[in-house]
Amino acid sequence: MKLLLIVIAGLLTFPQAGCTQDTKPYSDFPITISVNFHAFALPFRDFKANFTNIGIGLGTEVALNSSATWVQQVSVVWYHNKALGNGLLFSTQNVWRPTLGSNGYGEVKGGVGYLQSFLPTKGLQQTNGIWHETNRKGKGMFCVPLGIGAGYDIRQSQSLISPFINYQFIAVTGYNESIPIVPNTLLQVGSRIH
Repeated sequence: MKLLLIVIAGLLTFPQAGCTQDTKPYSDFPITISVNFHAFALPFRDFKANFTNIGIGLGTEVALNSSATWVQQVSVVWYHNKALGNGLLFSTQNVWRPTLGSNGYGEVKGGVGYLQSFLPTKGLQQTNGIWHETNRKGKGMFCVPLGIGAGYDIRQSQSLISPFINYQFIAVTGYNESIPIVPNTLLQVGSRIH
């Protein structure tokens, strides 16, 4: 756990070394790298559960207006969840990014995605009244991620680095017939590198 906190602190503070207030403009298609913490929970409940399920994410984005306050993000997130099974989340989200202070910004985002959830153990399926084991493939499900976050733009002579933290609620559909929508949350800490 201590190592994890050191990594998060490094992601947020390391890029600040050698900062200058250059006017490097926003550029499309930055690399976004994040550490993700997944939980099977309602939003803003059971934060402790998030820190037992870690994952990584990669993505990029493109500006939808000249000031880059509206962007379209595309990302892939893999997370490890021992109880529910690992997952692979593909998503695209529209992000509103208002300015907070001189270099800070907030984020409000929403979009659509596809979650491939892998079973933690072999599953059981009933055929003609007899239960038999199935493979661990899992299933793919449509999902709707909604999130909020904040970050800080660090302008260096050759690059723009933006450490951020986001919290997302993911409504997953089709998990099973008795529960039409399953709540998931994702806490993300990372950085965009332009």
